[in-house]
Amino acid sequence: MLTCINRLIICALASLAFASKESVKIKIVAPTAWNDRKALLLTREKGFAAVVHSIRLGFDTTHLNMDSDLLPDLYQFRVSRKKGALTFFFDPGTEIRLDTVNLAKSAVTHSKSNEEWREYETRIQNPSDQRLNAFVRAEASAKKRNLADSSRYWVTAQTAEREQLWNATADFITNRPKSYVSLYLLKVNWFALKNRNLFEKLDRSLSHHRNYRFLKDRSGGRNP
Repeated sequence: MLTCINRLIICALASLAFASKESVKIKIVAPTAWNDRKALLLTREKGFAAVVHSIRLGFDTTHLNMDSDLLPDLYQFRVSRKKGALTFFFDPGTEIRLDTVNLAKSAVTHSKSNEEWREYETRIQNPSDQRLNAFVRAEASAKKRNLADSSRYWVTAQTAEREQLWNATADFITNRPKSYVSLYLLKVNWFALKNRNLFEKLDRSLSHHRNYRFLKDRSGGRNP
């Protein structure tokens, strides 16, 4: 009986720990003309976004009350009446210097995770996207001209490019086991990478994060 009670207490404490909040600082440098303008901070997944926080511009530093197991992670920043959005990896203490012409070009500093994210995008994701888009256009052109063999060639090239991207992503994760970017990439590419034993290579220092618990559940509870 006592053992059961102890287990219940442990589970309750664990639930409280997972639900705990912390004050997270983010600095947003914007023109004074934008003071009091509303901005949104959203989580990012493939294909969708969810509102997390509403922010009023004009403060030197904004304090957000956030779940302690949500950071660092990929977020998107939008400003009312402004086109475009900034996608960045949010670490506590991140600073954003807004680009008034194109929000996507805003400078993000004080975030080690964002530096790793930009490296992945620049070196792996963006070049792959460019190649894949070229293959898709070539396939469409071949179909228009009824060139069946050429069309099949470009379809095969697309499949090979996706496999190459997954291989490069797996290498990135393997070489950065303590990175929250690796944690994010494994989560969003789980369907393609689940059989490569990558979760076991992640460092236990990431275990407080919600994404880690998600992956642990998907991998059958195995610990790295």
